[in-house]
Order: sequence, then C-alpha cells, then structure tokens
Amino acid sequence: MRMGMKSTHYQVLGLNCDSSLQCIKKAYKERLLSSHPDKTGNDSSNDEVNKIQEAYKVLSDPALREIYDKSLRDEHKKQGLHSSGDGLDEYSLDEFNFDRIIGEYCMNCPRCHGKDGFHFSEETLEEHCEERPNGGFIVVAQCSACSLWIKVNFDLADEYEQADV
Repeated sequence: MRMGMKSTHYQVLGLNCDSSLQCIKKAYKERLLSSHPDKTGNDSSNDEVNKIQEAYKVLSDPALREIYDKSLRDEHKKQGLHSSGDGLDEYSLDEFNFDRIIGEYCMNCPRCHGKDGFHFSEETLEEHCEERPNGGFIVVAQCSACSLWIKVNFDLADEYEQADV
C-alpha cells in the first residue's frame, strides 16, 4: 500500500521485525558509527543519530518493543493490512497487475470498482504475510476506496526460495 508513514525503528536500523537482540545491538553499533557527525562531517546527521538511538532504546527493551510492535500492527490494520481473516474472498497475487514504474501490485476493487483499490509493494507483502499451512503465504488487505477486505495468496519467487537453501 502507499504509506505516508515515517520510517519504522526496524527500517532505521535496517532490520526485520523478527530480529534478535544480538542483531539489534550489532545493527545499532554499525548504524551509529556510520552516521555519527564526527564521521560524516555533517551536522544534519544529528537527527539521524537521534533516530538510531531512539530505535535502539525501543527495540532493545522487550516491554517497549512489544508495545511498539502492537502499535505498528494497529497502524497497519488502520491502513488496511493484516494477516488474518476467515470468510473473506480469496485472490491470487497472479490476478493483480504489477506496475513496474511504482513497483506495486494493483487490482481494481471487485465491489466499488475503484481503480487500483488494492495496491501494495513486495516489501509490504513480505512484512505483513503469514505462511499458509499448505505452503505459500497470505495477507489480508482492505480496498483503499471502500470497506471490502480480501485475502491475497502468493508464493515467493524462485530467486528468494533458492537464496534460503
């Protein structure tokens, strides 16, 4: 989906949302060193350092991280993305058009016929999907023009599957 959100703490540190504490500490140190004003000679990097420190403070504390993760999930639900939804119509990602210019999958809404009522990037799919018991992945999305929710089924591209082997 097109999101007007600021970067998440995970994005600031270049992490996945399931990263371990050890990965968080490592990413924090690397980002802090590469962004520090003494290294860059740029005073505007103070804002970047503050974002890195705030991200680390939240993600390294299990209680704060749990609260933060819940707030992210709630925000994504408001934007029309979550990973559960029994009784909804199901569509395959193959039924969506891929717009190479904006890098998003798009489909007109079957209810309100809103142009590209459903649209999301590969990154958004990966962040919000859940594995299906029979293989592949699923995400639940809401039309940007009406209240319709659908399930979208998809598989990872072969290049991703082979990279994990």
